[in-house]
Amino acid sequence: MKWKHCLCYLDDVIVYAATFEEHLRIYILEHLRMVLQCIRSAGLTLSHEKCFFGQSRLKILGHLVDKDGIHPDPGKVEAIQEFPTPKSISQVRSFLGICSYYRRFVHKFADIARPLHELLKQDVKFGWKDDHQLAFALLKSLLTKHPVLGFFIPGDKTLIHTEASGYGIGAVLVQIQCGLEKPIAYASRSLTPSEKNYSTTEKECLVVIWAISKVRPYIFGRPFTVITDHHSLCWLANLKDPSGRLARWALRLQKYDVDIVFKSGRRHQDADCLSRNPLPKIEEETSEDIPFLNTITNFKEEQSKGPKVADIREEIGRSRDSTKFKEFNGILYRKNYDPLGKQWLLFIPKHLREGILKSLHDAPTAGHLGFAKTYDRIRRKFFWPGLYRSVRRYVSHCRESQRRNSPPQRPPGLLRPILPAEIPFAKIGIDLLGRFPLTTQGNRWIIVCTDYLTRFTVTKALPSGEAVEIAKFLVEDVILKHGSPREIISDRGRSFLSNLVKEVNNLFMTYHLLTTAYHPQTNGLTERLNKTLADMLAMYVDVDQKNWDNILPFVTFAYNSAKQETTGFSPFFLVHGRDVDTPLDAILPFIPAESAYDYVQNLMTKAEEARQLVKIHLTKAQDKDKSRYDERHRTVSYKEGDLVWIFTPIRKVGLSEKLLKRYFGPYRVTKKLSDVTYEVEPCDNMRSKRRLTDVVHVLRMKPYNDPDLQLENTTRADSPTQPIADSDQRTFDQVYLGPVTRNRSKQNQRVAVSRKEGEMSRSG
Repeated sequence: MKWKHCLCYLDDVIVYAATFEEHLRIYILEHLRMVLQCIRSAGLTLSHEKCFFGQSRLKILGHLVDKDGIHPDPGKVEAIQEFPTPKSISQVRSFLGICSYYRRFVHKFADIARPLHELLKQDVKFGWKDDHQLAFALLKSLLTKHPVLGFFIPGDKTLIHTEASGYGIGAVLVQIQCGLEKPIAYASRSLTPSEKNYSTTEKECLVVIWAISKVRPYIFGRPFTVITDHHSLCWLANLKDPSGRLARWALRLQKYDVDIVFKSGRRHQDADCLSRNPLPKIEEETSEDIPFLNTITNFKEEQSKGPKVADIREEIGRSRDSTKFKEFNGILYRKNYDPLGKQWLLFIPKHLREGILKSLHDAPTAGHLGFAKTYDRIRRKFFWPGLYRSVRRYVSHCRESQRRNSPPQRPPGLLRPILPAEIPFAKIGIDLLGRFPLTTQGNRWIIVCTDYLTRFTVTKALPSGEAVEIAKFLVEDVILKHGSPREIISDRGRSFLSNLVKEVNNLFMTYHLLTTAYHPQTNGLTERLNKTLADMLAMYVDVDQKNWDNILPFVTFAYNSAKQETTGFSPFFLVHGRDVDTPLDAILPFIPAESAYDYVQNLMTKAEEARQLVKIHLTKAQDKDKSRYDERHRTVSYKEGDLVWIFTPIRKVGLSEKLLKRYFGPYRVTKKLSDVTYEVEPCDNMRSKRRLTDVVHVLRMKPYNDPDLQLENTTRADSPTQPIADSDQRTFDQVYLGPVTRNRSKQNQRVAVSRKEGEMSRSG
């Protein structure tokens, strides 16, 4: 049905027709019914608040579509109109980001936005001037004048206007509709440093190839014409015996039905202005940006630029027998005391140290490895004062390494056990387990509720995980059968955070506790029960797994009637005060051991004694688990204002999860909620009108080292505050100071002697 009766993008579905009459006659009777049937068969539900019927204007993906064409979303345009005057580079970047989403609507967008893009360049100090204010106001004005782009009609004549300049390329996709050229989209970009070295013909050819690739979804399989002001391109599609880059480009044109036509530059102003004012291309750090020493022709001259080199050479001149430094062919070297390394190490002046660090840490041949490997790789070949400190600072502040690597130490955060409740079902945990295959009764989910005192479990098969089903389960299967709980623990699922569940909790005076994101251990009892239920169901389901909801009540009974290792009793006994009678007990002979009165008295006494004993067992088990857990973790404390990375596992279609970055940030700590939970907010929080905060567990946090302070051009006081960890309180002898050379060994001996003398003087 897609592209025939409806259009789909993620969770947005549009059912359309050519005319309104056809819309009413065919759409309602056939197309809509087919789409709704597909949604129902997939087990999905629709929100009536988000469904619209018989619309002549429609908002979709940030755009407004009607019979006249495609417009920007008025809500987004209003946000642009109310955007305050930027006062920092991050605000300029935010404004350009939201405007660039609609750059296809603005003619000469790159030309207008050029002053703002200049502010984003490196080594440019932020300063808001008149040309910046003019560009800022003009972009606002153009986007609020309701620009319109035409619809692409497959049968109409399609043209692509292209133009290249010395620093950019541009293109305009137009169609001849009703005898007039109607723009469909504008596009432009800047040339890369290597592309700027192309000849004029190669640049003009490049823009043709790039423009065709840019609008490929419109033109593939259809005839179209490319309009260019470079006459020599007219023979590109029919080039004979091509070679090199032109041959590859000519080959790429073979799959298109294209006709290249010459048009003089004076009649070609639309694409020409885009190429001469291109949208700056987002620069990505590659190995080509890393300087190497082989680009230096006169290293002696480069060394002379260093401020300490002259002092060292003067010292060598005064002391001819100096063995520490030596010059070979006018180039300064330093003696290497490592017997396994080179005899002399090249002295690196200060302005070349960044290139050495990048080459031996950032480059693909270096692998972004840790401090020890990077330091060892550098110290074997090069020397400069403070080498150890420079490498440690550079590696610890590397942005890419911080976003990917986990700290090589014990995980932070000690265990905080959840105290058992005083009575059964006073504290419960709930969770959704699924999705499972659709059963014959229409169920896909299992909702699980477990009592934190008795471990008694209540389960139910649900057709969906919506808030209505959860609220109904809480009322009918938990509250009306076991009483109103005082506390409920759940994750931050959309259904558990719904207004309906909140109203149920408020009505029964229940306090709802939420786990932190990506930390299910907070509700560990329920999560462990989910695994046990899945293992038990796997023993009895059919091959097609369609009968799991029929088996669920039986395995729940089996779980509740089994003795728990932690409590020493079965959940059924702790709730009802007696052991459960199984079908086997009903078959075998039964002899009552006491009278009815004595049975009731013993029932009450045994139930209460068992529950008190369970509290003791749970406390002992929690103390044992905490001791074992804390041995493998460490205490970490952050202060308000500290910058941190947050571990956030993500998944992207077509990409391997193992190769994605793991940490995002920086985030700023705004409040310490407990020893292991903090409230944080993103530092770049200018787009939202309201403050965005989140509660995270300390296990997901690690210190943020500002990449701008990666080099030693700032003082140590400028570096971000590190968290205080008990395990970091190490003595002098425990601190790793690098490989023990002869010079360092003597230095360590002098420090140790001075420390010992100081201790003796204090004791005296």
